[in-house]
Amino acid sequence: MAVEVFMPKMSDHMEVGEIIRWLVKEGDEVEQGQVIMEVMTDKVVADLEASASGILKGIREGVMDGAIVPVGETFAFIAEPDEEVPTLPPLAPAEGEEEAPSPSIAPSPEPVPPAPAEGAARSGPVRATPVARRLAKELGVDLSQVQGSGPGGRIKDEDVRAFAEAQKAKPPEAPKAVRASPVARRMARELGIDISQVTGTGPGDRIKEEDVRSYAEALSAAPAPQPVEADAEWLELNSIQRLTGQRMLESVQTAPQFALTVSVDVTNLLWLREGLMERITAETGERLSVTTLLLKIAAASLKQYPRANASFENEKVKLHPQVNVGVAVGTDDGLVVPVIKDADQKSLVQVTQELKAFQEKAQQMRFTTEDLSGGTFTISNLGMYGIDRFNAIINPPESAILAVGRTVKTPVGMPDDSIALRPIISLTLTIDHRSMDGVQAAKFLAEIKERIEKPYFLL
Repeated sequence: MAVEVFMPKMSDHMEVGEIIRWLVKEGDEVEQGQVIMEVMTDKVVADLEASASGILKGIREGVMDGAIVPVGETFAFIAEPDEEVPTLPPLAPAEGEEEAPSPSIAPSPEPVPPAPAEGAARSGPVRATPVARRLAKELGVDLSQVQGSGPGGRIKDEDVRAFAEAQKAKPPEAPKAVRASPVARRMARELGIDISQVTGTGPGDRIKEEDVRSYAEALSAAPAPQPVEADAEWLELNSIQRLTGQRMLESVQTAPQFALTVSVDVTNLLWLREGLMERITAETGERLSVTTLLLKIAAASLKQYPRANASFENEKVKLHPQVNVGVAVGTDDGLVVPVIKDADQKSLVQVTQELKAFQEKAQQMRFTTEDLSGGTFTISNLGMYGIDRFNAIINPPESAILAVGRTVKTPVGMPDDSIALRPIISLTLTIDHRSMDGVQAAKFLAEIKERIEKPYFLL
């Protein structure tokens, strides 16, 4: 029986996916788990794997590199070699997109859109691959000036690179000769006027004496020019940054959020870290991080306070049976939150290995759907960047997020009234008031503080 190939929901807020490129073609034999295409989600570039083994058939017309496919939309089948599959209707183009032929059917020749005139910008939406857009920003290329060689005139990265090389090779334009009478030139020098800015009224637009005088009078009558800001650079948000901004705006607008901050002595936590470092490094090849320890401590605390491990949905508080802790990871392309599933049940070695894998994936922004979905609580640690404390915004639909600042040696009053320098970190818990009130949140944060200062349960 034929198995449908459809656009999966690869993150909680994904509505459509953009096909970056097919890695197989109509009629190819595929194996279950084989990557068949790369898809740009609302967060990252993800691999779409075949859900069965068989022959790829019936690719829907219009489903090609660059196509925008709604979540849940079927666009191909995996079937037995002699099995017939249904013919799907052509994919409707997304807003601003043109109809495009399917890769499984040889397209009829299309008229190639004419290249824009020298220096002229193309009107209407610019159709370009994500790679081409990123390269254009790096090279400072205006995409509206580039002629695309892809289907339907879509701009590819090689088009951007060729355009940039052509611009470099282009000889500088010679300055246009200014036609003016000798008297006009002399007057312009005396008045400090750039004669190339003057419009001539003589034969062949030749500049005359009265033209210079009129220009000088116009300048004197004009208001003094205001200081002009230097040309600003405009940066286009990528899909990750755009969606992150939208979700954070939605979070602060729809959830009544409040924050509690506490200072915590991490003397014993750092002592425990050093004691476990050799074993963890030997087993994982990675140093045991403070983030790993805090993640395990938070996971244990969430089991004691399930309302912090919750989400507010349909006017009800949903308590999650699993403790899935997300860790905010910043990249050049934006912020992502990969999730450690069942964090309360995993060892320090397992958490260290998963965090290492996430860091490697973040360098290429190549996460799977499983990596980024299902979070019930988030930790955001900016201490390594020298941040003392900060308020993080809740990652919807979760109900809480823990912000971690840097460790600072601070004078502390000891039980015997002496003063000692102790390593102190600042923890700020942001809570959705609908899930937890102030007293409940304070107790939860106090539980985290106590476990950090007495972390021996981790041994």
